[in-house]
Amino acid sequence: MGRAKLLLTPFLHCSLMSYTRLVLVAGFAMFSMFFGSGNLVFPLMIGVKSLDQFHIASIGLLITGVLVPFLGLLSMIYYSGNRQLFFKSLGAPAAFVLTFAMLSLMGPFGVLPRCIIVAHGGVDLVFNGLSAPIFNGIFCVITAFLAWHRSKIIELIGTFLTPLLLLGVFALIIAGVLLGPPPTASTLTTSGALTAGLLQGYQTMDLLAAFFFSATTVIFIAQALNTHEDKQNLERLSLTASLIGAFLLSLVYLGFVYLGAKYAPTLCHVAPEKLLVAIAEQSLGSIALPLAAIVIALATLTTATILASLFADFLQKDMLQEKIPRWLALIITLIIAYTFSLLGFSDLANWIANALIIAYPALIGYALAKIIAKKTGHKYAREVFWLILLASIVAKVLAHLGAF
Repeated sequence: MGRAKLLLTPFLHCSLMSYTRLVLVAGFAMFSMFFGSGNLVFPLMIGVKSLDQFHIASIGLLITGVLVPFLGLLSMIYYSGNRQLFFKSLGAPAAFVLTFAMLSLMGPFGVLPRCIIVAHGGVDLVFNGLSAPIFNGIFCVITAFLAWHRSKIIELIGTFLTPLLLLGVFALIIAGVLLGPPPTASTLTTSGALTAGLLQGYQTMDLLAAFFFSATTVIFIAQALNTHEDKQNLERLSLTASLIGAFLLSLVYLGFVYLGAKYAPTLCHVAPEKLLVAIAEQSLGSIALPLAAIVIALATLTTATILASLFADFLQKDMLQEKIPRWLALIITLIIAYTFSLLGFSDLANWIANALIIAYPALIGYALAKIIAKKTGHKYAREVFWLILLASIVAKVLAHLGAF
């Protein structure tokens, strides 16, 4: 009884229904922001590679694709989503460079153009021969329109776009699971399958996203809380929303890995960005193509919108000190993304992977150290970050020298 009362304490100053809606909208938006281009592709690729070892590979994906980003969310929530406060211990210059590198990689030089590429790959199977330059331009215009209304981004994504996205995703997963053949035998060992899942989970880049998506979600929740007592529950509500997002992401990941494993024999020569549409067509026929195209468009659009908004804000406020208006920063961001979207998926994926191999371990260590610092007062996050980063650089150099 006492525990039940404790759990209900946050709702004493706000109706249960309003709190529930607030958390659900934030959690749905969190899922939708994370579920972008890489999340549509990499789980399917893991299934194709692991075959009947898909369950082992899924564990690796859940570790690096869900657990690690959740640690990033948790560490940021402890600092109220304030990235300046979170990275403060690294020093202002290092924090600025690191923030610029992460937002650039997630924004116009990496994930954002990848979203455009994957969206075109899905829609192209429905409207065969659709010009990439024309489609990419239209996609950027729609993204600019949504990103311009930044105060309503979370509400729009969580209330309208995510429910549609989830319905489409689970419809495709259920149909594929029920109608597809069983996975064939894999040549991968258990450790090989686990490693495949771990490495592909890296390329989702969701830890980097967690550092910035959390701020957007925390701000949205904070603005909806009216009284001082309500604001005391900000951390708990933000954590609950993050758990909802992580749970939905895990379900979709498991479903997609299984789909990739079941349909692997027919996907050998399918481009990565077209895997989901190809599976949908095989399971439900041509009637599923519009549904798959809608799912891909929604998933990539929601992620692209928040990434474009984040980089544009950083460009305008942090880099140019508000010397240009936000609309111009947004246009610059999308022009760069459009240009990079014409390079192709493989080139971008390889470039991102090389950067992440070095940075990712240090960021994981930093996030853990910040959580420990908040709970125990032991502040060694800066030392942990630089030591792990140095070790990663040395390991990369030695591996490169060993290749000659």
